[in-house]
Amino acid sequence: MNNQIFGLKFRQLRKQQHITLAKAAAGITSRQSLGNWETGKGELAFEKVLLLLKKINVQPIDFLESSISSYLKQTTSQISAAYVNNQVDKLLHYANKYLDISHRNLTDRVSFLRAAVACNYYMDLTSIDLTTSSDKLRIISHFNKILNGEEIWNFEDIYFLGNTQNLMSPRDIYSLAYSLNYYRQKHKNDNREWINAVYNTLINAEFVLIKTNIKLATDLDLLLRQKWDLPDNYAFEKIRQNFMHELLKYISTQDESAITQQLHILELEHLSDLKTGFETAYEQVNKIYFQ
Repeated sequence: MNNQIFGLKFRQLRKQQHITLAKAAAGITSRQSLGNWETGKGELAFEKVLLLLKKINVQPIDFLESSISSYLKQTTSQISAAYVNNQVDKLLHYANKYLDISHRNLTDRVSFLRAAVACNYYMDLTSIDLTTSSDKLRIISHFNKILNGEEIWNFEDIYFLGNTQNLMSPRDIYSLAYSLNYYRQKHKNDNREWINAVYNTLINAEFVLIKTNIKLATDLDLLLRQKWDLPDNYAFEKIRQNFMHELLKYISTQDESAITQQLHILELEHLSDLKTGFETAYEQVNKIYFQ
């Protein structure tokens, strides 16, 4: 199992519980092998990792998803910060930097992930697409085995989809969102970070489609609302999906009363970040359809 992501995470959890290296390794692997894995100097079989997790009372799904999530977010943290702060010049710098690296080394998946995310954010803020047709093919090829039924969705795939949708064709976005939604319905998962990632990625897909293909956006909206079985503690996700639904109705009727009411409620509830995001989305829709 990849030591760069998981070894350090296990070491942190072990130390939090004040479990010594020798005690954790006992009956599973050698103290040296475990130490090497924790410090990124060696590998451990997946079966042994499962036994180690059992010993420190950590569920495998929580360990795997949170570890990958932390790794991915750390990998793109500077890019995400530039996007949140509307630093277009920085995004352009990151995009060009990592595109150059990934073009020179086609096996460098990390640099290509960074390049794709930076280009996605840059396009969202400027409407300028920095990627080539080869880059786009490389992005969609990441999901080929999932679409062909050879692999299942994991956190890395969901993160990649959620942060590259502006670079995909509407048909590809819909196909991937359909696949992810189907997987969500068939494979229940109680991990909160997983649920957040899945639902927000699907909502993001709907909004990108609203801006690019209204028919596919309407189809996805109907699909999501058929079995949108989120519990009450996922209020933000429910609010976001409902806003997408109201945007579609607004485009059809030009009746902005429901949109105005939602924005007013968010203001009363002091949800300023969410309100700002909705206002930006509303402005983008008006610019696309009514100007």
